[in-house]
Amino acid sequence: MSNQIYEQNLFNAEQKNMFLKDLSSNTYTAYLRILTRAAKLEEQFEKDLYDFNIYEIERLIFYINPKTLSSVTSAVSIIQNYIRWAIAQDLRKDNLNPLDAIAGLKFYKKFIDTSNKLLFSSSEIEEITGGLVNYQDSAIVQAIFEGVNGKKYSEILNLTIHDIDEKNNELLLKNDINDFKQQERKLKVSPELIKMLIKASQETEYYKNNGHPSENILSKIAPLCESHFVFRNSRLNTKETDRADYHLIFRRLSKIAEWNGQPYLNGMNIRKSGMIYMANVLYRESGKLENEEIHRICEAFNFSKIKGRDDYNTTRIRAEFLNLDNIFEIYGKKE
Repeated sequence: MSNQIYEQNLFNAEQKNMFLKDLSSNTYTAYLRILTRAAKLEEQFEKDLYDFNIYEIERLIFYINPKTLSSVTSAVSIIQNYIRWAIAQDLRKDNLNPLDAIAGLKFYKKFIDTSNKLLFSSSEIEEITGGLVNYQDSAIVQAIFEGVNGKKYSEILNLTIHDIDEKNNELLLKNDINDFKQQERKLKVSPELIKMLIKASQETEYYKNNGHPSENILSKIAPLCESHFVFRNSRLNTKETDRADYHLIFRRLSKIAEWNGQPYLNGMNIRKSGMIYMANVLYRESGKLENEEIHRICEAFNFSKIKGRDDYNTTRIRAEFLNLDNIFEIYGKKE
């Protein structure tokens, strides 16, 4: 959607554009989305967002319907900064920013819709993978849950049968840093995942719609390309030796989510679920979940480090999802 379309839906557009004009392109887009969503409530309340009280701001955040802590934090920050700007411009009726006194973790969490399942236990993942007829599908879910990922799922897509060390339960993973550079690492995984990957590499046919195709599909089976890669496209017009692109993973995950009635069963949430599972294992072993444990988990899952530094933003990771509250909620308290 173009910026022009967004701007047509701004309330008090001239004022909003004065605020937006000096922002960078990435920041501009993020701010514009929130301000556009605010327009409906601004019309309802017959006033600009910069004059909203805390109850009206809460109505707006609920209306935006953020799915994660980070998206709540981002939305609140944008609203807060807009009101601060308006105060500096002497536009707000008073000089008090309602969010300055109340914004914080407890405030953010109230806006996340917990009716939509975002995190999954190891037994739920096992139930999901056990219900998939293609190892080409189940191995993707299990691989992400155990830390295989990479840029645009390149660690998954680059995996060949030669990268699987069955004896030591270890994978050689290759992450595409850019078009010319790969980063290799070795990862210990479960024997179950090793077996899934070997089975997936041996599959020559793919059962459409998890073996239950609709009536308008002529064939329920599609032949798979023959290559040394574990995960392969169906053999249509694709060269058999080609590595699949990341759209293959997105398509399969989307279908798996649909079959299981879990709209938020995506790569990011499966990965977070796997990190929480590893955190649970480490917590049961050591009785603590501190920086040492967080760093071990981030290393295993190749989680992004702070730009320009050789460590992780453990405070943000803990606040967002990797914490004892989530461990206790999913796996129960330690006895």
